[in-house]
Amino acid sequence: MMDLEKMRVRDLIVYYLRNEKKEHTAHRDGIIEFVRNNQPEHIKKGYRTPTGITSYLNKLKKEGILSTEGLEKGYYTLAEEFDEGEVDAEVPQYSVSLEKDLINYLASDPSQIEKGLELKEKEYDTKNVGRIDLLCIDRNRDFVVVETKKGKESDKVVGQIQRYMGWINRNLAKNGENVRGGL
Repeated sequence: MMDLEKMRVRDLIVYYLRNEKKEHTAHRDGIIEFVRNNQPEHIKKGYRTPTGITSYLNKLKKEGILSTEGLEKGYYTLAEEFDEGEVDAEVPQYSVSLEKDLINYLASDPSQIEKGLELKEKEYDTKNVGRIDLLCIDRNRDFVVVETKKGKESDKVVGQIQRYMGWINRNLAKNGENVRGGL
């Protein structure tokens, strides 16, 4: 059983949206209630106010962790660009996501994805279009962008991987290499 009282507010919010909400979307009031109910007793008594948590939600939105785009007023979701690696390194081990575990597993042996596939870099930071889960090279020395997703809409994921492939094509594929992607 996970001890939610030991989690920081940021981690609680991400945990709630990722694990408690089917569409990874919730209204501000539900998020506030979850955070307050899963914090130590001194916070439950009002130390962490709804106004303070709302300010924190807005801060996480500015940091690219949460999004309100396309949602009704007061609703938040995990941002499409949110990279779990952006959460501070002090996140307790029990809050590691299944997606992160999958990335590590596939990075350890990319030939599980495709015979002859080699890892070029795990969590490759493009510096401007996002972080690619796995950047690989296939048997033909072409680039392969691999993205892992858990519970995301397929249209958003396809757009994300196309953006990464375009960036690789413009910036790394300098000797006529092809670029393809996989989910």
